[in-house]
Amino acid sequence: MTDAASRSLARPRWAGPDDDAALVDLVRACPMSGSVRMYFDRAPSFFTLSALQGDGAHVCVLDDRQPGRLSAAAALASFPEVYVDGVPREVFYACDLRVHPESRGGRQVKRLYDFLTDWGVNRGWDLGVTTIMKDNAAMAGVLQGKGSLLPYHHVTTLRNFTVQFLFRKRPPRGITVRRATEADVPQMIACWNRVQSGKQFAPVWSEASFRQQLERSPGLSLERYYLAFRDGRLVGLLATWDQEAFKRMVVLGYAPEMARMRRWYNPLSRLLGLARMPEAGQAMPYFYATQVCAEEARDLEALLVAVYNDHKSPRYLFISAMLDVRDPLIQALDGFMTQAVDIEFFVMDPLQRWGGHPFNARPIYFDHSLV
Repeated sequence: MTDAASRSLARPRWAGPDDDAALVDLVRACPMSGSVRMYFDRAPSFFTLSALQGDGAHVCVLDDRQPGRLSAAAALASFPEVYVDGVPREVFYACDLRVHPESRGGRQVKRLYDFLTDWGVNRGWDLGVTTIMKDNAAMAGVLQGKGSLLPYHHVTTLRNFTVQFLFRKRPPRGITVRRATEADVPQMIACWNRVQSGKQFAPVWSEASFRQQLERSPGLSLERYYLAFRDGRLVGLLATWDQEAFKRMVVLGYAPEMARMRRWYNPLSRLLGLARMPEAGQAMPYFYATQVCAEEARDLEALLVAVYNDHKSPRYLFISAMLDVRDPLIQALDGFMTQAVDIEFFVMDPLQRWGGHPFNARPIYFDHSLV
């Protein structure tokens, strides 16, 4: 029996507060590669973000043979009310799958998935969603259903944009953008439900759920919302969310092309009053454009221009935004300097009821700030 196989014999269990430090360490041990090699630092508490995922993610872990270390973790959260084909229903969200590099090659993923699937099905779960980085070779077998794992159905590709700051932008004509006030909340909720009911998996908003979200989300407040008005009517909104208090993108290194760009960009950034690209070991200064809702691409463009102009400073390097590649709103990004990474969106079908369902008949909504 190999070391990886023997480690996989651990029984899955629910994580608790005593696992917090080990979960933070597990995330650090699983960096992502690309033009920037990085990981998300979840200190001081891994569970801060988990509590924001739906009604709170339930985290499952596998203990490693090395004391105090976890070999793998995964989580399942309930989204109690999201739009599916225009009708509110519960959907589960599978997230935070991590396998320690020294523990790969065993049956960790299957053990975690079986544990979570059994628990979810017993709670009435018949429809789930998840996202996976494009061309993630390690997940290929899982996505193909090998090892008797539950069926996955690919729905669409989500494009994660980093909107980089350079020069101020001219706002589009005919649209007024301002910050939200307390008096705007009822029409914000009405606008959200009117627009987002036409998208798959967008959450249903009520005044109670909206206020609960603000109360429990560090760094997110009503004044962080931007509103777009056309002909005196609210036609779009989004929030800006800096998650530095509980989730940071820490740089481990740069690919050669990006390292060369950094050498000329950082001196230029001082002249233009922009944020510098950090050194290895430092966090990227950025924030999310989240809860994106707009009737038309030009409405979203007006919102993004206002956010961009308000935040162009040495404080932030970029804005992170994500949209379905099939969403007409994606045209709003055309006038910005961006880099993009593609994320694949899947439906999980534990009871095999959803094969062939046309989920892709409508654009997908997904809040990337909760990943």
